[in-house]
Amino acid sequence: MTAKIRKQIYIEPDKLMHLQGFRSTLRAGRAVALLAVVLLLAAPAPSPRAAASGSYAPSAAPTCASTSTLYDGALGGTPDTQGLLYPQTFAVSATQTFSNGVTILDTTPLQSDLAGYVGDPTSVPALDRTSGYTLTFGVQVVSEAHGNNNRAGFSIIALSQDKLGVELGFWSDHIWAQEGGTDPNLFTHAEDAPFTTTTGLISYTLAIHGGTYALAANGAPILNGNLRDYTAFAGFPDPYETPNFIFLGDDTSSAKAKIRLAAFAVTVTKCTRYLPLITVAG
Repeated sequence: MTAKIRKQIYIEPDKLMHLQGFRSTLRAGRAVALLAVVLLLAAPAPSPRAAASGSYAPSAAPTCASTSTLYDGALGGTPDTQGLLYPQTFAVSATQTFSNGVTILDTTPLQSDLAGYVGDPTSVPALDRTSGYTLTFGVQVVSEAHGNNNRAGFSIIALSQDKLGVELGFWSDHIWAQEGGTDPNLFTHAEDAPFTTTTGLISYTLAIHGGTYALAANGAPILNGNLRDYTAFAGFPDPYETPNFIFLGDDTSSAKAKIRLAAFAVTVTKCTRYLPLITVAG
């Protein structure tokens, strides 16, 4: 659910064993969408400047939240026309279509297809888990099927500046977390909550703060747990080594899904208070 300046995308097929460079430790069915090295060149979000100039700058109200809208279906068009990128390297039959204010992403024609959306580094702010950040997305899982208990046809990945984060899998009737660490636990089914994802567009919030995450749907808590370290993943390319990484879609050849996406945004929290600036004439 990757050092060229142009926005070329690579997707890591979930155990696409036909690709050279994959290590033997790869588990069948594991894959993920990945940006080119340009993602690694993304600059941190600019810090606000004092509103007043001169030798004395009065205290300003703290700036605690800033929202970057990565996709708004009300504006029209698919997510790759706004703040998200759409990798197609391993999408043979997958489609994205826009209709009535939503994008329909469909990987059900061919289960081995991988398709989804990656946060454009020019649009995604620095994801600092110490101060906290929240992903907000409006999604309906129309249908989903998976070949084993450790994969999902629709997933969301959020990795912080230090690469700690979480990957959540969405089935039609459950939402669950991918385990981190090392084999044999890496990318196995962790904490889980029964939840119907198919009843219509649902507004989800994934809040990350400190060492934990919390997922809510339409304001009601669903699932929470600790952040994970996925850097033991031994595949190529490796998105789990990429800071400030956001992905939403189908990142595995062992599952498939059809979803409707209406919106996607990220809000970062960082309170800053400016103190008076006093200069002394020499």
